[in-house]
Amino acid sequence: MGKITIIGSGHGACTAAAYLGKREHEVRLYDSKRFEENLKAIKNAGGMYLNGADTGFGKINMVTTDIGEAISGVQLILVIVPAFGHIPIAKDIAPNLKKGQIIVLAPGSVFGALEFLNTLRISGLKEDVVVAETASNYFACRRKGPDVCDIFGIKKYMPVSTIPASCVDYVVENLKEFFPNSIAWENIIQTSFADLNAIVHPIASLLNTGRIENTKGNYDFYWEGITEGVGRAMQAIDDEKIAVAKAMGFKVKSQLDLLHDFYGHPERDSLFSFFSQSEVNGGMGPSAPSTFTHRYITEDVPYGLVPISEMGKLFNVSIPNIDAVISLCSSINNEDYRVTGRSIKNLGLEGMNKEMVISALLKGISE
Repeated sequence: MGKITIIGSGHGACTAAAYLGKREHEVRLYDSKRFEENLKAIKNAGGMYLNGADTGFGKINMVTTDIGEAISGVQLILVIVPAFGHIPIAKDIAPNLKKGQIIVLAPGSVFGALEFLNTLRISGLKEDVVVAETASNYFACRRKGPDVCDIFGIKKYMPVSTIPASCVDYVVENLKEFFPNSIAWENIIQTSFADLNAIVHPIASLLNTGRIENTKGNYDFYWEGITEGVGRAMQAIDDEKIAVAKAMGFKVKSQLDLLHDFYGHPERDSLFSFFSQSEVNGGMGPSAPSTFTHRYITEDVPYGLVPISEMGKLFNVSIPNIDAVISLCSSINNEDYRVTGRSIKNLGLEGMNKEMVISALLKGISE
């Protein structure tokens, strides 16, 4: 069995740790001291229990807030945190990384691998490491209690890409020991533009703003909140995403095709049809954000829609729906997500022409 470090203590990180622990891998679970309370019950129990699509107890060998201890002697490091946690983690981990280690963001949102690698270099890392990202979380899941996770679904396959892009087969070969459903995609443009959350969460939240604020999230986000009209708006955003990728010279999958690939049900032939019946997303009671400052907005707009919008502008693609969502969410939350998010400037791409930007996304930014 293999050895792996998982960084994070939320839904995805805890589920992955328990899932792999159950399969007798040596699992280390790390989070910063800020989130130490999240780790206490896991450390006391020696692991976590799984319910749903997988059941049983997963042993977790190490639970720690010491990053050096967590990653020492481990080749594969899986980072499963919201996108706004990527930069802080990169800064914390940089002094402790060694040559040959692999960092996988699961997922990276949009261009997370580039941002993470840039931050490692800015933080002084000189060692030769590989940064990868997945297109999504391996599981549809929730941490339901201090030492319990529910798995609603396991994706049939998980696309992975790397910076530099040429390292992807090497990374996937290592990942398959832990997640056999990992597959190689050519570059981070393809995995980033497969970010389902950026397409689903902001628009479905925005078009239910009044409901969120009045009910404090007391409704089923998918089964009730995604109506036919919301589904059509979501499709328009997805179409714009595909157009941006095409202008950049890449073909990417539509959201509906990805959902079919991940979960099946090809008979559900629209986003409304899929989400209004999806067993892995809805039907489990109230699940909507309780406020508009939920990560469905604060993560998926600045770290998902903003970088897509930035590429649209650079490559001269009209994206009125994406831009409208960014502007309205910025106004509602009184924060300019174009300034705070993954803009061209914040990704280190400012002043580059189109060819240089593509090169940076495929190979990283040359020093």
